[in-house]
Amino acid sequence: MLKKVVKWTVLVIATIVLTLASFSSTIFASANRPTPSWGSWDQTTITYKTSNTSSYYKSVWKNAVKRWNKVGVVQLRAAKSGEKADITLTSSQSLSTKSGKLAGYTNYSYLKKSDNNQIISAKSTLNRSLLTKYGYTKTQRTNVATHEIGHALGLSHSGDKSSVMYASDRYASIDHQDKVGLQDAYTD
Repeated sequence: MLKKVVKWTVLVIATIVLTLASFSSTIFASANRPTPSWGSWDQTTITYKTSNTSSYYKSVWKNAVKRWNKVGVVQLRAAKSGEKADITLTSSQSLSTKSGKLAGYTNYSYLKKSDNNQIISAKSTLNRSLLTKYGYTKTQRTNVATHEIGHALGLSHSGDKSSVMYASDRYASIDHQDKVGLQDAYTD
């Protein structure tokens, strides 16, 4: 009887260990995968301007810019008066696209190249009414702005919920995989 109990206990423990090992390797594999990119600017100093937006949303965008600058891969710099900005950061009372209503949206122009797409301009917009309707906090709005700037810098969506580039999450900020993805996009 004791042998049967020991045998079943060992079997149960082995099953638990294998399950946990499988689960954790899936998590770690996902977390170690860089955020994919679709393109990059031809330089790492990129200018931006905020346009047609309130002081509140200007501060949201400013906080998002600080986050990307802190990563240290690119330097986002406010365009000087009269200077054409590479990226325009704005907000709109409503924002509808073919995919429906979105919290934010980025459109861009780029040159298709064999090895990478070279971004030549981008415009990121936050949807004020949707962000208000669903009770986004300022931090969550900054997360959405950070996500949209990520697109303007050339990052695609990530399948990992801990990434700021996850398609539908207001809670994530820049993660290690986002930094690695950006480094990959801007390293020759």
